[in-house]
Amino acid sequence: MSLLTESQLLKLMVDTHGARFDGRIWDAFDNEIVPELPGEPRIVDLGCGPGLFLYDIHQRLPDSKLFGVDASPAMLEVADNLGWSSVSPRLEKMVLGETLPFGNATMDVVAMNFFLHQFDYPLPLMAEVSRTLKPDGFVWIYDWARKPLEEYLNFWNVEPELPDFPVDRPTAYKLFGLHNRFSREDWRYLLAQAGFKVAREVSRASGQHRLMILKRKTEVALG
Repeated sequence: MSLLTESQLLKLMVDTHGARFDGRIWDAFDNEIVPELPGEPRIVDLGCGPGLFLYDIHQRLPDSKLFGVDASPAMLEVADNLGWSSVSPRLEKMVLGETLPFGNATMDVVAMNFFLHQFDYPLPLMAEVSRTLKPDGFVWIYDWARKPLEEYLNFWNVEPELPDFPVDRPTAYKLFGLHNRFSREDWRYLLAQAGFKVAREVSRASGQHRLMILKRKTEVALG
């Protein structure tokens, strides 16, 4: 999100984390994913930012093996100093493209939070996600879903309610194209093309934020 400076983006992610990851989101994680996990699940967050999502999982599943990948040293520094009560996650600085630094079938959960929409052509990355995922694993995608311009602009007016909020109206107009690439139907089509089906879906922020918990389809057909 180059329209914001790194410090602005970091502040945005930290200040809005609690609102974005509210009870509905964690209810879906606890009910859909947790019962199917092994005793020491391996969970990776792609584009992990300051690591707050991984930290939340650490509180719920202290025996989990956590991994985070991000391109920003500043974000990873915050993630590395969150006060982990046991073994901290393995954090790796990497610009994510079409390859992931993990072996085949090594992850129980592959997560992407407000990340996948940045890719012009997401299917090569999703193929890598599929390669990395264990046969019965989950993919967690929490991202923007397309809404009309008026609704999108209103989100920035009323949703965050933060002091010194870095997204002014001109910036919101510029971000509109980036955040509104995929509608709910587009996401479902894209993910089906990548060989996944939606096992659980949660809508928040009047439908502009959408959580999709995925499992593999029986037949995988990339295109």
